[in-house]
Amino acid sequence: MAFLFSPKSRAFKDESLESYLLRVVAENFFDAYEQLSLAIREELHELDFEAHGAFPVDLKRLNVYHAKHNSHFRMRALSLLETLLDLPPHELQKLALLRSNRTFVGGMSAVHRNGVDIPLSFIRYADEEGIESVPICPQCIKEDPYIRQIWHLKPINACAKHECELLHQCPECQLPINYIENESITHCACGFEFATALSAKADNQAVLLSRSLFEGDALSNNPLLFMGTSATHRFAALLWFYKRHEVYFEDLAHASISYFENWPIGFDQELDEISKGAELGLIDLFNRTAFKFIFGDLILDSQCLLPEGKEPHFIYIGLMKYICKLVESHPKSKKPNVADMLVSVAETAVLLSTTHEQVYRLYQDGVLTSGYRQKLKQRVAPHIGVFYLRQVIEYKSSFGSDRQGMYLSAW
Repeated sequence: MAFLFSPKSRAFKDESLESYLLRVVAENFFDAYEQLSLAIREELHELDFEAHGAFPVDLKRLNVYHAKHNSHFRMRALSLLETLLDLPPHELQKLALLRSNRTFVGGMSAVHRNGVDIPLSFIRYADEEGIESVPICPQCIKEDPYIRQIWHLKPINACAKHECELLHQCPECQLPINYIENESITHCACGFEFATALSAKADNQAVLLSRSLFEGDALSNNPLLFMGTSATHRFAALLWFYKRHEVYFEDLAHASISYFENWPIGFDQELDEISKGAELGLIDLFNRTAFKFIFGDLILDSQCLLPEGKEPHFIYIGLMKYICKLVESHPKSKKPNVADMLVSVAETAVLLSTTHEQVYRLYQDGVLTSGYRQKLKQRVAPHIGVFYLRQVIEYKSSFGSDRQGMYLSAW
């Protein structure tokens, strides 16, 4: 069964899903997206009742990641819509932001598009209740009037092609530009045509991040931009930096590129300063002080992605090298030192690249010893510092540098 108003134009590979549906609306002379969506729901009702109910009437709820309990029905609805619009298979699904089974720093949710996992917190307009600008490049709109998916990313504030700043507010009425709220790609609600807007030259670092975030830069030695770093790992590094240094998104490009340009030297110096001042902030001896008390969530946050890929993240590698060096440079002595701090079950699992349950097994087997006397039959709390950092690192080092060859007790 073919739909009565199949689109003449195909979607661009870098276009957002909402943008393409709005172009279908305009092409078929509907007044608003709601009219198109009701017509689509009516057609879907005949084909698949469950999928019909999963297709949203509201444009801001269209994308798959907005579906709370029936994302598989949303996917089925998009597949049926592709048939109705006479589009190639997966045409709309390739444009959609899908749910991801991976999490970023500190368990933060992710969305997925074309093989890349992106932190949900980086998506502009991720909050259905809030109204946030989705900026545009006037020159891009003039050349090809559609919304690029990259404009939905909060760290992106420059156009890589035209090297200009993205426009966040309408020059005429000063309201935030948001094509989803306004349901117009080319015009503001006040009638201003975006293609006529002037563009300001963007900061070089902002342009560089916009150009390299997905594709990478073959000429760069910066691990944040290097082509050998996957796009997902680049997003993870950006989120790690954003969370650790609490910069504004407007400053994220310049600050992050400068920071990672000196990697890991600047990172090591930063941790050295914390380590040198650790004794001044002590309440008890080092061997009765949690690692987290001095360094915060440094270890847990170094696990930038879960589940990990084949290669560990470069931030995790940098941290492991630093901690191993920290333990080596502070040998065991009568007076406890910084290498004798206590790490939790969760931190130990990250350091050993294993699970909580296997860490408990190592404790039960006596491989790891507790810094505190535990009550009989009481399980060690997963987030309380209990194992000596020195002991964990020495145990890890005893198996060499092969992460995959780590010995763990048999069940």
